[in-house]
Amino acid sequence: MSSINYPKPKTLAIGLGGNVPSHIGSPQKTLITARPLIEKAINNWINECHSENPKDFSNCSEIIFRWSSLYKTKPLGGPKEQPNFVNSVLIVYGGNLSKVNPSYKAAKSLLKRFLSIEEDLDRDRKKTNVRWGPRSIDIDFLAWGDLQIKTSELTLPHPYLIERDFVIIPLAQAMKGMSSKPVKISPQKGWAE
Repeated sequence: MSSINYPKPKTLAIGLGGNVPSHIGSPQKTLITARPLIEKAINNWINECHSENPKDFSNCSEIIFRWSSLYKTKPLGGPKEQPNFVNSVLIVYGGNLSKVNPSYKAAKSLLKRFLSIEEDLDRDRKKTNVRWGPRSIDIDFLAWGDLQIKTSELTLPHPYLIERDFVIIPLAQAMKGMSSKPVKISPQKGWAE
């Protein structure tokens, strides 16, 4: 076992989806509209963290936003006969995000920004009490490095992260190119595939 201390991961993973129109238009148009709003919210949030610890944020560099394609998916759970969803995943890393230490306080601050975007795009979480029901937009905080939180407001990593194709497939696509690609080796005796 090595005693090398590797830096703690700080990559953000955000999922989004929707299956009913907002005042912007279709779910696709709503997600397209949300994209720059989410990037701006994350940049502003990082700047807010910067103002709390200015010495930690010297040598400002660009953070990287890696978006998956948009995917059409069938609803999972919730009322029957609701429309298909449009989903995507965002991976954020590098730049001054790498200087923000994952914490409950910082995660809650970012979550508030996401909830504000949802409200601006016609999502009223107080009005609907249908679990996994139709919505104009849903911005899910999937993971942030190795941070683990379990409260009534936020659970990280997202409890269904690895159980949903509509998250895993876009997540894998968004992660492409972040590091070297694994290479499949030929079948091995004693290792059934």
